[in-house]
Amino acid sequence: MQNANKYMFLLLWLVSTLSFAQGQQDCLTIQGDYVFLIESGKYRFSNEVANETSAKSLAAVNFKNLPSYQQYLADAYQVISNKNPRANMPCPIITDTYQQLAKQNQWSKTPTISQLVAPFELTQDNNDKAILLIHGLTDSPFSFHDLSQYFYQQGFTVRTLLLPGHGIAPSELLNTDYEAWQQAAKFSIEETLSDYQQVYLGGLSTGGALIFDYLMQQKHVDEKIKGLFMWSPASKAKSDLAWLAQYIDAIPFVDWIDLDADIDFAKYESFPFNAGAQVHAIMSLVVGSEVLASRQLHNIPLFVVASEHDQTIDTEHTLQLVQEWQLASPKEQMKKSMLIYYGDEKKLPTKLTDVMAVIVPECSVESLCSDIFDVSHIATTNSPDNPHYGVKGQYRNCGHYVKDVERYQACKQNKQVIKGEVTEMNLTHDLPIQRLTYNPYYQEMLGEMTTFLKATQLSVSD
Repeated sequence: MQNANKYMFLLLWLVSTLSFAQGQQDCLTIQGDYVFLIESGKYRFSNEVANETSAKSLAAVNFKNLPSYQQYLADAYQVISNKNPRANMPCPIITDTYQQLAKQNQWSKTPTISQLVAPFELTQDNNDKAILLIHGLTDSPFSFHDLSQYFYQQGFTVRTLLLPGHGIAPSELLNTDYEAWQQAAKFSIEETLSDYQQVYLGGLSTGGALIFDYLMQQKHVDEKIKGLFMWSPASKAKSDLAWLAQYIDAIPFVDWIDLDADIDFAKYESFPFNAGAQVHAIMSLVVGSEVLASRQLHNIPLFVVASEHDQTIDTEHTLQLVQEWQLASPKEQMKKSMLIYYGDEKKLPTKLTDVMAVIVPECSVESLCSDIFDVSHIATTNSPDNPHYGVKGQYRNCGHYVKDVERYQACKQNKQVIKGEVTEMNLTHDLPIQRLTYNPYYQEMLGEMTTFLKATQLSVSD
């Protein structure tokens, strides 16, 4: 069997090599070269750039010396352009957010990868209200292209943050530390508070943990902060072995947990031990009775979206953190907070429904969710209409099969696959499972978000 796999890799490598020679590929056509890309690591490593201060050679954003959020955007874009090996690759993934940014920045109709993964700002002609959105580990601001449109239509200026080590290549996470993420989050939060009258903070996974961490460090928080949005917030890793990453990372030449093709322009697929170690460190600062006893919980309403079946984060720990946060607020404020829970309502903590509104969506036979087994960790922020991650998107998330060539290929190519989270049960099915990358309850979620905003934001006359 091993020899057969070896010959299969060789054959596909030859096909891939020929396709590369036919001219420049874009972010869609390289998806057929996944076997070659796993073996070669072509997009796994960033370009080497001298660490100088000029824009042309900028290797990292210096958050200690930024005069404005706008200068941050310019510097971050330059770093991506300098270091991402696919920065200039065409990527015909046209979102409404890209079209808005293209008009704003006089970009071409077809984006490059650097333009899709860069942090961005959608501005209103006032300073009334803004939301800052922080992505998760291995992600990029592209994960907020859909939700940004919703917030913009609600009258918000939308700002995003690209965490250090992201938007370039997975190798950037070999040496990134969580203190750099904290510094980036602090800068973007405080700049937004300085610039706007009302502020909401939103985080996906690690982004949520960084927001909690920042706020828990503050004895008092700015009253401008009206609410927090948390999608699949990071609390504790699902794997009981995740805490070992910090020790394994210290072993020389042992760098990677997974080596994948890295064909997804917006999210890393290869995963280093150091990345796991750093996110574990952040989560350790926000979860646990000892931590909560020594840090500050604040009276800020929460909007949380979580899945019982999440295989990245232990949802039980997330719900416990949410409950503790809520208990720090007076009852009137508790009523404003909302939890959307994709799972069995009976498995919720018994006190949770007493301290916030809980919505457990039901799936009807004719709705989009009827073909979905369960909602994954990475699905919560993306619309089913997303041209990359949505129902009609070409990309398939199959990294859970990367060590099984036949199953990996079937997940990538078969017409018949199942969609959901990569639970042990789902992995036993005869059909391969494609990890769900969009939220089948997206429109319902937006409706609940509107209710939350009405309950928490000030009107112009207030």
